[in-house]
Amino acid sequence: MKEGIILLGHGSRRKEANEEIRQITELFKKNNNDKVYETAFLSNAKPDMEEAADILVSKGIEKIVMMPVFLVEGIHIKEDIPEVIEKLKNKYPNIEFLIAKHIGPHPSLVNIVQERIDEAAGS
Repeated sequence: MKEGIILLGHGSRRKEANEEIRQITELFKKNNNDKVYETAFLSNAKPDMEEAADILVSKGIEKIVMMPVFLVEGIHIKEDIPEVIEKLKNKYPNIEFLIAKHIGPHPSLVNIVQERIDEAAGS
């Protein structure tokens, strides 16, 4: 089964902020060429979730994992993303759609945050 991953960012009116999510997607593409990756945004940027899913389906993807690149479990995680996924399941009944857990308080995040603190402190 061909699998696609959508890395979902919130979206910003600042083009540079959206580019960071696209850069994350490119890192995944370089490191994991066994899957197909697309970027999507909830608002203020394109493609949106449905457009990214359309791209993956047009490439023959049969299973799509939505990965919200979000730190906290807010309204987008609890309501907005699941609502769009339900719409996509109705649009593409033969495609399996899954939502990955947001980043949240994952133990690996401690190392990244500590690195950023050390960078700022000059350590």
